[in-house]
Amino acid sequence: MNSLQSKANKLFMSFGMYIPIICVAIVTYFDLQKGAVEDWNKYLLYNLLTIGLGYQMVASGIMHIFFGAKIAAYIGWPKGSPFQFEVGLADLGMGVLGIMCGYFDGSFWLATIVISSVFLWGCVVGHLRDMIKNKNFNPGSAGFVFWWGLLMPIALIVLYMRY
Repeated sequence: MNSLQSKANKLFMSFGMYIPIICVAIVTYFDLQKGAVEDWNKYLLYNLLTIGLGYQMVASGIMHIFFGAKIAAYIGWPKGSPFQFEVGLADLGMGVLGIMCGYFDGSFWLATIVISSVFLWGCVVGHLRDMIKNKNFNPGSAGFVFWWGLLMPIALIVLYMRY
């Protein structure tokens, strides 16, 4: 691997997870330009479910399933653990639900928010325990993933209640 490719990989591992959130902001902005501003809550909730949760979780699932050793190292956990495949499938399943929110609404949105909130907050607790017990503050454990897992369910719940 050449130096430029190595730097690109490091950059993507550090900041690639922000791409769906940036896309949510951009798409919501354009939705507001063509739609009613008072529907901002609906647009933001829709985009968070489909892009921020859906595509983000599909990408996470693919990474855990096909690049498990690299992701384990990024998290600060041992390579070769079978948890990678299982977490990958859970991520993939929730990602598919998020994307399906583009075709269904109402109770389907609520069910997607409930399962993803339980899973993501469970992951947050696991990362927090690892930070306290093992002093694991790797970016994949204490960085974006931790804060996203904590804040995304809160945003989805608040927006859904308002919706």
